[in-house]
Parts: sequence; structure tokens; C-alpha cells
Amino acid sequence: MPDSAITAYNTLQPAIVRTIREAFDDAVKEIETRRGALPECERIKVAKHLVEMAKHGECSFERLRGAALNAIPL
Repeated sequence: MPDSAITAYNTLQPAIVRTIREAFDDAVKEIETRRGALPECERIKVAKHLVEMAKHGECSFERLRGAALNAIPL
């Protein structure tokens, strides 16, 4: 899905959406390296958590990535 489709109906700036996506992708890769495939329900949980953090002002890649890693027990 292109970024424009993702951002068309939300209030987050495209740059923040990209940061969320990069943090999400990086964290999921790390989690899957450590414990195997991440079920879709857990991916959704992590994604929603990152979006909520961004809605409350968090825009740091490192903090978003860390939060994603902490959202799922390794």
C-alpha cells in the first residue's frame, strides 16, 4: 500500500508515518530473528501501539522501535 493511501485518512504527517513504518519494520525483523514469525494479531498490536504513541507526540525512530520491541515478549 503506498504511503499516500495510508495517510489519506489520518492526521499524522507523512514523515511521521514513514518513521512509524521504519520503526515497525525494523522491530518486527528483530523480533522474528529472535523468535520466529510474528503472528498477524501481534503485528497489529505493535502497529496500533506505535500509532498511538505518535498521536501523542512521539516521533523518535529509536523510541518507537524500542516500544515496539517491548510490546512483544522476546
